[in-house]
Amino acid sequence: MEPQEFKRQLVELRKIIADGIAYFSAWRSLRVGDEDSAQALNRYRGLFLPAQIALQSQTLMQFAKVFDKHPKTISLRNLLTAAKENRQNLTPHATQKDLQDIEQKINDSESLLIRLKRYRDTRLAHHDAIVAGDTSLPYGEVNRLVEEVKSMYNSLTKGHDQSVTSFEQLARDAQRHTSEVVRIMREERDRAIQRISEADTMT
Repeated sequence: MEPQEFKRQLVELRKIIADGIAYFSAWRSLRVGDEDSAQALNRYRGLFLPAQIALQSQTLMQFAKVFDKHPKTISLRNLLTAAKENRQNLTPHATQKDLQDIEQKINDSESLLIRLKRYRDTRLAHHDAIVAGDTSLPYGEVNRLVEEVKSMYNSLTKGHDQSVTSFEQLARDAQRHTSEVVRIMREERDRAIQRISEADTMT
């Protein structure tokens, strides 16, 4: 792989990661913990329940892409393999240990990545009648993986051209805007309750 192609794929991978982070941040904000917010969203569950499911599915799909092993895909795994094979040209600012550290982080998440791929293959890409193996994807593990992906991606781009990407503003925007919608729904529910209370008082 030539450096220009390596750079192009890094940019494409950044888009995949950015989309995944946006979906995850919105999904996280819809996973409300307080009863008032939950009841407010449940008034419009025909919208918010499918939205949560769709955001969760897209989050998992995007991060499954990040670790895809198929040689024709753009993924962190494939770019790391290319960098290890041609470190001086593709990641001249990285040491062999830097690349090994990224590989170790991937290896440390291997159990989750196997389950993520299995879930993608049997529930997202298509829906198998029978699923062999564990497909559990606890929220906490997915949350940790998202943070690791940011770190691994920036380690690779830093090795390539000393650049890093801040994904935090994107995450904050998605979270803030989704939380604002939840707040509006909660206030609308409170007004509805108030109207009912006032009507009862008048009767």
